[in-house]
Amino acid sequence: MKKVLIIVLALFGLVGMIFLAFRNEGAVQTSAIQQWPGQMGTLETVGDRWPRLEANHASMTLTSLAESLPKNDNALDDFLAREITRDELSIGDPATLPDVSPIRDLLLREPIVWERYDGIGDEHAIAVRAIQMTMARALVANALSKARANSPAAWDDLHAVWKLARSLDEHPQMMAQTAALSMARMVNAVAWKMPLPAPAWLSELQVRDDLRPLLDAFQHQTAGYWQSSARIFPTKWLASSIDHDRKIAEDLFHFTGCDVNTPMNELGTDLTSLWRRVFRYRAEREATANAIRVREGKSIETSSRCSDGGWIFDGTTLRFSREIATAAPDTPMPLVLRVKR
Repeated sequence: MKKVLIIVLALFGLVGMIFLAFRNEGAVQTSAIQQWPGQMGTLETVGDRWPRLEANHASMTLTSLAESLPKNDNALDDFLAREITRDELSIGDPATLPDVSPIRDLLLREPIVWERYDGIGDEHAIAVRAIQMTMARALVANALSKARANSPAAWDDLHAVWKLARSLDEHPQMMAQTAALSMARMVNAVAWKMPLPAPAWLSELQVRDDLRPLLDAFQHQTAGYWQSSARIFPTKWLASSIDHDRKIAEDLFHFTGCDVNTPMNELGTDLTSLWRRVFRYRAEREATANAIRVREGKSIETSSRCSDGGWIFDGTTLRFSREIATAAPDTPMPLVLRVKR
């Protein structure tokens, strides 16, 4: 028994020595005070930029209305995926769709403020995100159904989704910002099929670039891991991971193409597929803008914000000069669109 106790004490001592050998508070602090790109500041200043938010009455009412929507509506999801990826103006037979008029009217009428949950993987944040995405998908599906009947009211459903996405602007959590990106991409992906003319608010979507809010979310995520890990185990490895992820942010901030490949971040969930989606979305917005121009009888913009591509129109088909693949389960709009027959 005495020998066992000696062995246990020796193991504890060894673990303590290893801990002290790898502990490096100075290196972690040095990494934490480095500036992130685009005047985002340091990890130490992240918390000061995002004041606490409490839910307002409109968001609570919206949540209550969303409870009536079907959960895991496979028919609706299949209809939506099919139409988003369809490369022509025609819209197929819609699924049986829920009534979203109370949700749409509230989103268009009142500002929505959601309670903010800062914890990584917070179960309340996950539940709210699921509700928000359920509403967004139902609204976009209803917009497609109305567009099939050539009803200008289809734009109101899409405008409501755009408002819903913008209600997440003050939420720096990665879950919130990926939801906002998904909503914007859905709106953009079907907007070229809507009845003309396009409304003025669509220009807001066209000029907004979602990279910056996602970089803010990336920094917010890194700051969360830094704060939790630095208290317990401030190691050289943690410092190196912070530097590694900040370098990813710097490279993304300066990247001018749309076909991006980034190394995997070391803190948090792998975001490599996210960065491909957000850069591809730049080309997707151009696809929609050009398709609408063709339908209006105008010439396309052949140049692109993407330094690695451009646009071609042969009289019937609009085409980006390169394909940009994304990983499943993403179902993006095509970058080759048959705008005319």
